[in-house]
Amino acid sequence: MEKLEPHAPHPHVVFLPFPVQGHVKPMLKLAELLSYASFQVTFINTEYVHDRFLPSIDIQAFYRRCPKFQFLSIPDGLHPDNPRSIKDTIDLLLSIGAATKPALRQLFVSLNRKAGRQQHPTCIIADGIMPSSAIDVAEEFGIPVFAFRTFSACCTWTYFHLLKLIEEGAGF
Repeated sequence: MEKLEPHAPHPHVVFLPFPVQGHVKPMLKLAELLSYASFQVTFINTEYVHDRFLPSIDIQAFYRRCPKFQFLSIPDGLHPDNPRSIKDTIDLLLSIGAATKPALRQLFVSLNRKAGRQQHPTCIIADGIMPSSAIDVAEEFGIPVFAFRTFSACCTWTYFHLLKLIEEGAGF
């Protein structure tokens, strides 16, 4: 990766993962890698994930490794007592679509106010499964959005071999 000039502003990437473990962790790893390359990173979790994630890591050690990294949170629209289990994924998808748009808009206004301390967001990397609210808000602020799909190795293998499995009638 090309090193930035010392006087050049560092890119500020905002990450928006879908709030389930198989999506948060891969996006966090990508965010960490960009942080090691001197990118400013804002990682946005839902409040539910945020409240469970931060106590599970040594946050001070994390910030020493990644000093230009910040964790922020937004609501997901579900009641705090909702178990957010796999069977409730549709409820989460529907609620997060409605709840994230105003929360993201407010968050970007806040990030733009902090411009003296950090670079304005230069792009958003949103989970490919996130509702279009991230794209809508990004367009309002003129920020490019990249969709990042968090596939497991098993999913990748299936995509590469699905046609062959269908042609051979394997289990269909």
